[in-house]
Amino acid sequence: MENEKIIVSQKKSTLVICVISLIFACIVMIFMIFNVKVGDSGAKTDSLLSTPFGVAVVKVFCAVCAVACVYSAVIFIKRLINNKPLIILDESGFTDNSGAEPIGFIPWSDVKRIYMVTMKHNKLIQVELAYPEEYLNRMGGLTRKAAELNMKLGYQPISFSLTGTGRDPDKFLADMISIWERNK
Repeated sequence: MENEKIIVSQKKSTLVICVISLIFACIVMIFMIFNVKVGDSGAKTDSLLSTPFGVAVVKVFCAVCAVACVYSAVIFIKRLINNKPLIILDESGFTDNSGAEPIGFIPWSDVKRIYMVTMKHNKLIQVELAYPEEYLNRMGGLTRKAAELNMKLGYQPISFSLTGTGRDPDKFLADMISIWERNK
């Protein structure tokens, strides 16, 4: 098919639910930071939380969780405000805007293989690149480190899930492979 284009966007309702959930989790973590005190533990955790060290560990853990919740909420709020599609496929390549730091356009000629892996009931589409270093250099520090770790674990630096988009991952994968094979 000439000029075939497939556009995948995030459902706004899913993003709103995620943001509300993350804000609630952050509030709970902040509440925990200010309300856990020495000796305020239940029977099973009495020995750990009754010490100043145990309370400090819980407070640090809650603080890290609160920061992670805020970071995630900011990413989801950016996606909510930004109307860019997550993924765009056409005969020249695909554009990946699905990550915290979008990769952007990737021509089909740079794609070596496309396949799917399943992790805890979540289907991830993996894109193996001929020259992954070129695309790793487009990523910011934290995103690059995560992608490099994924590569060490046998996964690809370009990986996305269609959760929250309403798209069938199996059909999308078949369509993506079909367009890639016609245009590589």
